Amino acid sequence: MGIKLCRLMSSLLLMVVAGCATVDYQPYEGRNNLYHGDGGTKVSVNGVDFWANGAPTRKFTILGVVTSEVGSGVGDESIIRSAVASKVKEQGGNAAIEMSSSEKFSGILKLSPSLYSAANTKRMRFAVVRYTD
Repeated sequence: MGIKLCRLMSSLLLMVVAGCATVDYQPYEGRNNLYHGDGGTKVSVNGVDFWANGAPTRKFTILGVVTSEVGSGVGDESIIRSAVASKVKEQGGNAAIEMSSSEKFSGILKLSPSLYSAANTKRMRFAVVRYTD
């Protein structure tokens, strides 16, 4: 029973840590800011299209770049995408193109005298875009 309780507590701790996503937005400035992608994979979250492995198959401009971090664990990408979707809408965008995704080791958590868990951070970067057609 003790191991099951520790696993449950570990899962709950990861969900609490994962629930606090940080979002940093930086506006983009540049010439010739009109692009047309060849497609890729797409997931929609809260009305925002998230593109990976490519770019939208329509004309778009880049509004900025957003970086988001959250404690890694079950659902970390969903939490990040939800936080990023809010920022995309706030900036007047329609979509986000994934630029990078990484995970870094942050330390060890001692959950009980004999149970430890790794604490990692998930980081994702997206280009915030607005469709122009």
